[in-house]
Amino acid sequence: MIFKDRNKPQEIFQLESLLQRISPVHPQAPYWTEKLRRITAGYHGELRVDSLWHEIDLPLPHYFIHDLFIQKEKSSHQIDSVLITSRFILALEIKSISGLLNFDPQLRQFSRTNKDGSIDGMKNPDDQLRRHEKWLEQFLFQQRVKLPVIGVIVFTYPSSVVQSRAGNRLMVQASGLPHLMDRLLEKHPQEILSKKKTELIAHKLLELHSSKPSAPLGLSNSLLKGIFCPDCSDRLLSYRRGKWRCETCAHGDPVAHLEALLQYRTLANTTISNREFREFTGLHSTTTASKLLKSTNMPFAGSYKDRIYAIPELFEGMESI
Repeated sequence: MIFKDRNKPQEIFQLESLLQRISPVHPQAPYWTEKLRRITAGYHGELRVDSLWHEIDLPLPHYFIHDLFIQKEKSSHQIDSVLITSRFILALEIKSISGLLNFDPQLRQFSRTNKDGSIDGMKNPDDQLRRHEKWLEQFLFQQRVKLPVIGVIVFTYPSSVVQSRAGNRLMVQASGLPHLMDRLLEKHPQEILSKKKTELIAHKLLELHSSKPSAPLGLSNSLLKGIFCPDCSDRLLSYRRGKWRCETCAHGDPVAHLEALLQYRTLANTTISNREFREFTGLHSTTTASKLLKSTNMPFAGSYKDRIYAIPELFEGMESI
């Protein structure tokens, strides 16, 4: 049973919005484009691994929590997937990395050798999993439960070739996940928890989850202004007769400003004034801007002239972005 499904990372929306609103010749455009490619590839890799679980028969009480985020006072844990079963807890670190991969157990380094011979140093997924395993063990200790915690690195690309391993760390290509689960079920045949207790532990763990905070980039002056037509991406919409309209393809949308507000939130600031809203969307009428802002039901502070609206992470009725 899935207790928490995987959500699209907010950073993807942030970077897509940023690249839509900067010049293609911006000096940082290649960096942001590559960052978006990596994050998107990682998300799609995680979804591929999620889909594999539908093909695996798990004949025991089990509960999935995908993309678990635990915020501590001075640090945090983001675990790609956690499987809580009556026999053990499985923590997955999912990596969408191509090339020749090398773990150095002495220096605690992890690197990737590319086709051209260049070498990229990366965060060591073995160390990341060690942190997650220790935290999960502490969590179980607090719940007075003795359950094995098993961490596994899952590579989603067939082109990932591990040249040197990370000690005894369990690692597997995504396609080998069913075989790995067979091995783990054979190694841990004893039912330690009842179904009720397993479900309770999963609930307790999920209660600790929180949304990963995302800070606005603090950009505004260098961004392209206006609301872009989704069908003619280089055309701007104008607001006429209750709709945002494209003069090229006749596309019309009465609430296109909602996504623009979410873009402003992730790129510039979590709050917005009437003047900032007009500047960002290309509106000229203060009255029309005020009407649209009021229609969003956003919380606000201040009088009519200096009113500041707090932009939510998502507007009611919109799908998660």
